[in-house]
Amino acid sequence: VQFIMAWTDKLMLGNMMGSEEVGIYFTAFKLSMFASIALMAINSIASPKFAELYGKKDFDGLKKVAHQSSKMIFLATFPLVLLFFAFPDFLLGLFGEEFKVGVKAFVFLSFGKLISSFSGSVGNLLQMTGKQVIFMNALFFGAIVNVLLNFFLIPKFGINGAALASMISLSMWNIIMVYFVKREFGFYTFYIPFLKR
Repeated sequence: VQFIMAWTDKLMLGNMMGSEEVGIYFTAFKLSMFASIALMAINSIASPKFAELYGKKDFDGLKKVAHQSSKMIFLATFPLVLLFFAFPDFLLGLFGEEFKVGVKAFVFLSFGKLISSFSGSVGNLLQMTGKQVIFMNALFFGAIVNVLLNFFLIPKFGINGAALASMISLSMWNIIMVYFVKREFGFYTFYIPFLKR
């Protein structure tokens, strides 16, 4: 299902549009992935802690680690995404003038990564605490939404439609998992600056 989530937009774009559009979209997508580096790095550290604390039934510790990881992910990702929002033309222009048509797609994709960083390590938290079925169902639902949105948006908006579909499905997937973490463990993983939790 994660493969479907990662490749749906590119495969459907390749089927409905030309190779030039796919190349521009793929470049915008890869560039936006820089915003996920902190998420992946911190997840690799937080995941074993989630499993350890859950095994000890230390739910206060679990909440503390989840909030600390969310804060670190946000603080590392937010400045980078702001940079993406401020200079999208320049960043895509590094690959050539023709790539600048992907600016709007790049902004949509980067916004999706920002929502993911706001949400914190929700996927890993669910997987490391015996809630992998919830994670799987949320991911499966996100994949279906992604396919449907790509099917309707790509013919109308091209690469911007593919990026919008990815942004919506990624955001929805993360927000659903935030809800289930709240339902199962009683706390939100969202990091909102200046808000005491």
